[in-house]
Amino acid sequence: MWGSNVPLTRTPDAHWMTEARYRGQKVVAVAPDYAENVKFADEWVTCAPGVDGALAMGMGHVLLKEYFADQQVPFFTAYNQRFTDLPFLVALDTDDDGKTYRSGKFVVAGDLDIAEKDSENAMWKPVVIDGRTGEVAVPNGSVGFRYGEEGWGKWNLDLGEIEPLLSLYAAQRQTALVAFPRFDAADGKVAHELRGVPVTRVGDRLVTTVLDLLLAHYGVARQGLPGQWPTGYDDASVPATPAWASEITGVPAAQITRLAREWAQNAIDTEGRGMILMGAGTNHWFHSDQIYRAMLLLTTITGCQGRNGGGWAHYVGQEKIRPIMGFQHMAFALDWHRPP
Repeated sequence: MWGSNVPLTRTPDAHWMTEARYRGQKVVAVAPDYAENVKFADEWVTCAPGVDGALAMGMGHVLLKEYFADQQVPFFTAYNQRFTDLPFLVALDTDDDGKTYRSGKFVVAGDLDIAEKDSENAMWKPVVIDGRTGEVAVPNGSVGFRYGEEGWGKWNLDLGEIEPLLSLYAAQRQTALVAFPRFDAADGKVAHELRGVPVTRVGDRLVTTVLDLLLAHYGVARQGLPGQWPTGYDDASVPATPAWASEITGVPAAQITRLAREWAQNAIDTEGRGMILMGAGTNHWFHSDQIYRAMLLLTTITGCQGRNGGGWAHYVGQEKIRPIMGFQHMAFALDWHRPP
């Protein structure tokens, strides 16, 4: 239960939580105060208000390092190959200095000199590297297959014989330094960290995978990759480490590390039956969209989404997102009959 006081604000569903606990499920309550739901939990995580994204990033750092960089878990690998965008290729754009790069857009079939470049909706079909052949492949299921006659029977997640590579690291031949933004400065100014990612060339584009960018953005170092990396979990100077998250949230770094390991091991043991109940406590903040993204990463990369008893449970009607004001004025033509 993360920012969701279930017995008080989700009363009709509260019995499901307590019954699951009676059956042996561990219940963790993330809350800054001793709220009603905390007394039903096995563990209380006293995260400061509004900084839940930092807590989620600290846990994500541990997950990515120990279960994606240090080892590959077959269940996680198979799930992410099929159900997430981690294997999709992303083009790297040259930065202003001409030496470093920034992450660009997804590489799609229409960008490349391949058979599918002239197919229907080719600009909406992201590509991967097929681990069997080392060549570019276009997997089913992207939005490019959703519309049009050519997509009939292909708007599904059946990979067929394609084995998408999650990372280019194992076949690493060259690296590129990518600038990653950090937004934790007290004065609000954006700084950048330079970190190396494994890359390859596809046509005239320098590309890497979403997972390789994600690992670098979370500060997960891998041998042979250049750049600015944290020295370990106890390095509080670099975003996403448990120590960094601890300084912001007030949650001990050791607890953050242990919770991440418990979450991952539970997902492995139960094949994805781990759930985050999130509510207004994490939603009603200016950057709630980014808080949600950091939390959803935990359920997604560990194969919990779409599983019975897993995934995330979100309060209906909590969508107080930043773009909504601008969106509703255009969607409902409010500027035609009243001041914005």
